[in-house]
Order: sequence, then structure tokens, then C-alpha cells
Amino acid sequence: MSIDELQKKREELRKKIGEAKELREKFNEKTKVLKEKKQKLADQIKKYKQEGTRHRELRDETNIRVANSKKRRRELNKEYNDLRKELESLRKKYLPDGQPLELLDKRREELEFRQMTHQLSKREEAELVEELSKLNEKIKERKRVLEKTPELKEILDKEQLIKEKGDKEHIKVRELADRAQEEHLKMVECFNKSDELYKELRKVQKEYILARLDADKAHKKLVSHIKEIREIEEQMESTKKKEKVDKIQKERSDIQRKADDVYERFKKGEKLSTEDFMLLQKAGLI
Repeated sequence: MSIDELQKKREELRKKIGEAKELREKFNEKTKVLKEKKQKLADQIKKYKQEGTRHRELRDETNIRVANSKKRRRELNKEYNDLRKELESLRKKYLPDGQPLELLDKRREELEFRQMTHQLSKREEAELVEELSKLNEKIKERKRVLEKTPELKEILDKEQLIKEKGDKEHIKVRELADRAQEEHLKMVECFNKSDELYKELRKVQKEYILARLDADKAHKKLVSHIKEIREIEEQMESTKKKEKVDKIQKERSDIQRKADDVYERFKKGEKLSTEDFMLLQKAGLI
């Protein structure tokens, strides 16, 4: 291959090197962006997993409190039912024909509410007032009995106290259960977000690997083209040296041929010029 052909091929390779460099930089930049995106997604996944774990721990802790509160509520309910049985026994003893005081109070509240919120006729109003009067009398009677019967009053007070505690425990169970459910929903939300981000991370990871492979491929092409250029330049250097040697040999051959002609003329006795003698000296014939 001639020098011109080698130079042409070298220029083509230099152009390919520029293209390969540009392509490699493009994929390297893409790889850098994807790497940063990967790290950002990994950080978000870690954050949501930690939050999800924290909500799960809070949920589990709250569920333990719910279980303890339910147990306490059952104990209070049992105590309340036992008191009710005891109270019923005392009522039969001291109030054999009477209704429980709490039922009388409840009925009075219903009648008073109806009196305040309903439009009643004169007859209905009179009947309601009469019933209220009888109820009030019965309530007073029950209270007089209670005052005279400390044992019954003590059980009633204790029953009321246990009922209030049971109601509070019931409210506590409901509030704790709601809180546990809230923590559970937050936990599920965090883990769902983590799973969604992990799916996205897998896609980005795939893009990242492909970009790395493309960058490596472009780099290998670049290295290959550089190697080819070096080989061509070595070939060009070798060709130049050969051409130089060939030129020198040709020049020497031409000088020798001309000197041989002059030498033949010299042997024939022809007159030689100064240039002829210099040619014979250059050829080493004199």
C-alpha cells in the first residue's frame, strides 16, 4: 500500500476515533446520570423501608397494648357482671317489687326529653306530668331505701365505678385499635412505595448496565482504531525508509551506469571533462 493510500486510511481512522470518543463520552455521561439516579432511588427505598419498619414496630407495640386493654376490659366486665348478680340478689331482698333505680332514672330522662322536644296536646302533657310525678316518687323511695341500706348502696356505688372503668377501657381499646390500624396502613403504604421504587430501580439498573456495555464497546473501538493508526504509521515509516533506500540504490545504480560509460570512453582514449572525472571518483573507478 502506497504512502498516499496509508495517509488516506489514517485520516479515515482519525475520523472514526473522534466518533468513537464522542460516543464513549455520551454513554459515560448517560452512565453517570443513571448511577446518580440509582443512588437516589436506593436512598428513597432505604428511607421507606426504615419508615415502614418503624410503623410496623409501632403497630405491634400498639396491638400488645390493645390486647392488654381488652384483657383488662374482660376482667372489669366479669367484675361488673358479678356485682350485678350480687346487686340483683340484694334488690330482691330489699326491693322485691321495685324496678332498679337506674331504670327509673333512664325512664325519667326519656320523659323529660319528650316533654322538651315534642309538641304535646293538653291531655298528653297532663299524662306525661302525672307519670313523671309518679316516677319521681318512686325514685325518692328507692333512694330512701338505699340510704337505710348501706350494703345495697355500697354495691350500687361499686357497680357504677366498675361500669365507668369498663367504659373508659372500652374507649381505650377502640382508640388503640384505631391507632394500630393507622400504623398498619402507614406501614403498608411505605412498603408499597418501596416496592414501586424497587421496580423502577431494576429498570434503571438495566439501563445502566446497557449504557456501561455501550461505553465499553465504544472504548474498545477507540482503542482498536488507535492501534490501527499506530500500525499504519509504522507501515508508513517502513515504506518511507524502503522508498529512501530504493531511491539511494537507484541513484547509485544510475551513477554506476553513467560511470561505466565514461570509463569505457576513458579506456578508448577519449578526452574527459571535469564532471566525468568527478563521476568516476563518485563511482570509485579512479
